[in-house]
Amino acid sequence: MKGSCKVYISILTLASLLCGCWDRKELNDQVFDLAGGIDLDEGKDKRYLATAQLFIPSKKGEGQGSSKPSYFLETSSGRNIYESIEIMQRYLSRSMTRGHRRNLFIGERLAKSGISEILDSYTHDPDSRLRTDIWVVKDGTAMDIMKVNYPLEELPGMAPIKIHQATGGIVGSSLVEYLINSKGEGSSPTLPVMQKIFPPGLAKPMMMFYGRAIFNHDNQLVGYLDNEEAHNRDWILGLAKYVVLTTELQGQSSGVVFQPKRKIRITALDSDKIRIEIAIKGHIVIKENNTSLVLSNYSDLMKLQESFNQEISKQMIRLIDKVQNTFKLDVLGIGETLYRQHPNYWKQHKKDWDTIFVNSELVVRTNLEIKQLGQQNSSIQVK
Repeated sequence: MKGSCKVYISILTLASLLCGCWDRKELNDQVFDLAGGIDLDEGKDKRYLATAQLFIPSKKGEGQGSSKPSYFLETSSGRNIYESIEIMQRYLSRSMTRGHRRNLFIGERLAKSGISEILDSYTHDPDSRLRTDIWVVKDGTAMDIMKVNYPLEELPGMAPIKIHQATGGIVGSSLVEYLINSKGEGSSPTLPVMQKIFPPGLAKPMMMFYGRAIFNHDNQLVGYLDNEEAHNRDWILGLAKYVVLTTELQGQSSGVVFQPKRKIRITALDSDKIRIEIAIKGHIVIKENNTSLVLSNYSDLMKLQESFNQEISKQMIRLIDKVQNTFKLDVLGIGETLYRQHPNYWKQHKKDWDTIFVNSELVVRTNLEIKQLGQQNSSIQVK
């Protein structure tokens, strides 16, 4: 029995030694990369300049009222993305943790040359999260945006997510959407766009959501959709939450289109041409009316409603013309709809989809209805 007790005691002693978290990383041994940026290193052939916005965990005894910044920027250059990050780690006293990164910014020059290597790095690196938002920086570099001292957020790198969300965008999905569309049936990928601006009358820079960046099948930036065009694209894709619309008829009137819906019907005309009918509808809530129309008058109300319909029809036609004739790429999800509605046709012609899309006939039909007028039926300027 004495021998058995000694064995049990020995086992328990050894087990207690193994129960500790021997491989854990202490908080004060880590620095968190919450936003990153990638640019082409100016003056160096195919070298990358990586920028990281690194969060500093609060030290013991430092409360929220501390005047010390909670982040700092660091940069490094390397022959590829991972090498750039590895070089950066060489002069950081704490282990860099990238699992919490929410945003990755790509400079315009790099986006035009192609982002295939960035995508390869992200999909291979287990420390990178797929629910990352990737942004193209219009007319600038990733570092330009990351150096903006944004006043509303403790960490400026988080601001684009909230800006995009506040303007009706979907966040936390741009990388996944890009990967799906780049490999999917008949769609070309896009990414959201930020731009550094100087608001009128102010000397300090700010960041602004611009729209969407359009990429070709070689993952190269070919152009942009502005904010209006990006929202209308979301409408066609069935992703829009609301759309702001302004029309001119005896003055100006602005409204918000709620419950924006769309229905796409495709008819195959022959082997290399199809007809695409896009029906859109929604409810308009008038937010500002500076026209001479008296909206309590049914005739005037219908005139304004028709003006809104004509305005959105013109916007949609401009968008379609731009993607068909300028970019020559389907970023409207038409190929995916064709695949669902006519699978046999798609199977036979998908290899020629870019050509078919450019030559296809697109028709837009609108049905917007004014549902709310606000507290005034007519402009206060109308006597």
